[in-house]
Amino acid sequence: MEVVVLGCRKFGKVHLRALSSLKVPYSIMERNPDVLKDCASTFSPLRTFSSIDEVLRSNADVVDVVLPHNLHRQVVVEALKAGKHVLVEKPIATTVEEGEDMIKASKEYRRKFMVAEQYFFDPTVKAVSSMIREGKLGKVHTIVVRDQRFYDHTGWRTDPTVMGGGALIDGGIHYVDTILNFGGDYEGLTASVSHVGSTLKGEDNTVAFFKFRSGAAGVLLYSWAYRGNPVLPGFEVIGEEGTVYEDVTTRSQADFVDPSRTTAYGLPVLNGKKVEVKTYDVFQEEIGSFIRAVERDEPVPMPPELALRDLKAVLDVYRIAGYSPR
Repeated sequence: MEVVVLGCRKFGKVHLRALSSLKVPYSIMERNPDVLKDCASTFSPLRTFSSIDEVLRSNADVVDVVLPHNLHRQVVVEALKAGKHVLVEKPIATTVEEGEDMIKASKEYRRKFMVAEQYFFDPTVKAVSSMIREGKLGKVHTIVVRDQRFYDHTGWRTDPTVMGGGALIDGGIHYVDTILNFGGDYEGLTASVSHVGSTLKGEDNTVAFFKFRSGAAGVLLYSWAYRGNPVLPGFEVIGEEGTVYEDVTTRSQADFVDPSRTTAYGLPVLNGKKVEVKTYDVFQEEIGSFIRAVERDEPVPMPPELALRDLKAVLDVYRIAGYSPR
């Protein structure tokens, strides 16, 4: 088993750290020779590549795509066609049609395909989802999911034509995944998106209201333009018989590019009492479980259809708010 990580910058290094900890043999593809040299000296790759074509011609088993969003569809489909199993960073793509093409290709070429969405694998998300299913809150009527902070981004993330949008399709899609995992399918949506003060050229602030088929109401707040932001619970789920929310004192405030952060959320507080949940590194869990699915020829733990569901919700927010990244 050999995994080739395409891209060796911020999140590429996060993936490489996880692979190193899992003791999975890996190689690195990076077009910038200086970045490649730095990564090769920091990590211990089997080999290095300077182009995607080299990787696709190689005998590597898995391609881990950590590239700008607008490249996902082309690279993923080509890798699947070349006989590689593929893991790709979120979002799955920039359009629904691109995402559907990727899922279709994985079935056509009989290769495993998964989107790396670490929030899906978060132990607190798993625990809270179980609480909801088991009726520990009674009938849920309100779900609040939020992340509001200030990011001073540079590079391709400032370009909406590369991103497929702004903050929501990038970092915000994590929180979309959480609110949909808690609330399920929605039948109504209203939203407002705006640009209110970050370095992005795309939107940087979103407020969305979901009407779930279950009858619950969902509120999503996401911003990269919130200066001096307070530390607030990332989620609150309120039912007729109980409430669960995030204990922010148990959440790491570091960015995920800092190796000290291993989970998305802090521990859950159920009806006023903190629930001890067994924690683990979400990147090791998502990558390790994907590798196991390849080795055992089992279904991937997060079906790509769920990642497409998340993208559809983001694009629904954009459409209803009258925002276009193009």
